[in-house]
Amino acid sequence: MPVPDFGIRAALGPEVAPEETARSLRWARRTLELLRRGVLPDARPVRWDDHLTTHWLFADDVLRAALETSSLAPLEDLTRTAQDKAAETLLAFLTTSGSAPEIAGILGVHPQTARNRLRTLNTLFGDQLHDPDARFGLEISLRARKLRLAG
Repeated sequence: MPVPDFGIRAALGPEVAPEETARSLRWARRTLELLRRGVLPDARPVRWDDHLTTHWLFADDVLRAALETSSLAPLEDLTRTAQDKAAETLLAFLTTSGSAPEIAGILGVHPQTARNRLRTLNTLFGDQLHDPDARFGLEISLRARKLRLAG
């Protein structure tokens, strides 16, 4: 059944025992905070457990910013536009099989453009692109960056 829209944002925290309602309220408030910041989509109501990864990524802004800065340092000397294109391409690379045609399809660019971007990423990140721990750090940093910039 659809929830009526009265122009009021609402968030649902986790189901808890009555004596733990403060914990559920804390997560509902945190969900509303992420919604106000534009990190979460404006759905009505917003369920906290539909966005657990986002809650985790934004649980500590100082830690998230430090991880982004450290992991994405090779992008630092690029222009903002080049950073955005490189980040978009890197996330596509990390979340697919890594083939240029597949990445090109995701990004809506020509396969040769994807190959050129992949060469640039290889120059910038080198062995990190093949190290599982580094890839994990890169992926969560890129996902956090994407959510942060969307807000």
